[in-house]
Amino acid sequence: MKRFYCFFGMFIFGFYFSQTKVNKRKDVEIFLMDSAVSMERYLDANKAYKYKIVNHTDNNYIIDPQGFRGKTYVYECNELYSRPEKMIPKGYYSRDLEDCKEDLLLLKKKESLIVEMTILNIDFFYQIKPNKSYYLDIESKHNEYTATLLGCTDYIKNLKKQGYKVFEDQIKVKIPLIP
Repeated sequence: MKRFYCFFGMFIFGFYFSQTKVNKRKDVEIFLMDSAVSMERYLDANKAYKYKIVNHTDNNYIIDPQGFRGKTYVYECNELYSRPEKMIPKGYYSRDLEDCKEDLLLLKKKESLIVEMTILNIDFFYQIKPNKSYYLDIESKHNEYTATLLGCTDYIKNLKKQGYKVFEDQIKVKIPLIP
């Protein structure tokens, strides 16, 4: 029985510490489900990063998974990496009502969700060498303006009439970058 408790404890310890809290708020927390980010995985749309969102409040929130806007800086050996290989092309689209219903996250009070979101905003491809250390310095925010950049203004107004609030927070975190 002691082995079971020891194994269970190690599993919980490993799972908890492999997550990285990325936002500033304490009443609604966002955790990256991985302890590091890979450039190769970031570029692969089929292997998106998952986040756990925990709402400790009695409020319902609207979160746009693509509504986090800001900058991500790459550091190599604690110095800003200023020699990116090439730019990563990105595009944005406008959403209609059906897209809004499908895209926006509705986080209910005292609820937890595991979702894919766009918090990492890497604009360039960087050559990551295995013998050097790298990390991402992410600065981003989410508010009503950033949540409606791709559309959904009327849909969000209707949700607000139902008692939902637009999630407002900042992302300020450093995450290891691996090859």
